[in-house]
Amino acid sequence: MTNIARLRPRLTRLTLPLVWLALISAATSFLSVYDLPDWQRYAIWAAAAVLAIILWLIPSLKFSGTFVDVKSSGMLICTGLGSSRRRELSWAEIASISYSPMRGILIAVKDEPELILRGYSNQKAIVAELQLLLKGK
Repeated sequence: MTNIARLRPRLTRLTLPLVWLALISAATSFLSVYDLPDWQRYAIWAAAAVLAIILWLIPSLKFSGTFVDVKSSGMLICTGLGSSRRRELSWAEIASISYSPMRGILIAVKDEPELILRGYSNQKAIVAELQLLLKGK
């Protein structure tokens, strides 16, 4: 079983979490210059930490754990926080692979609902290569 490629989503999926991180940092920095009582200063820092974890860290970890490994024996699709959801498909299980401009890459699996992969760059080229691999196996 040889690895052929590892496909990752576009990096632009992290734009909104990075904007949130910048806004949280700017607000915390702005409020830290004022002479506030200690409890307010700690409350601001704690709220900023919680918001940063929820709005930046968790989406970043989800992004880093999302990928598709294309292997000679099939495909391994990992999604979720720390790649918690894994789906391994052999080439024999895959009925067809197609592209939809609105939905993304559609993988039709025999006797199961189709899988949809969104957010990958150059999706038409990915589908063309995967179709060639599917026909060859």
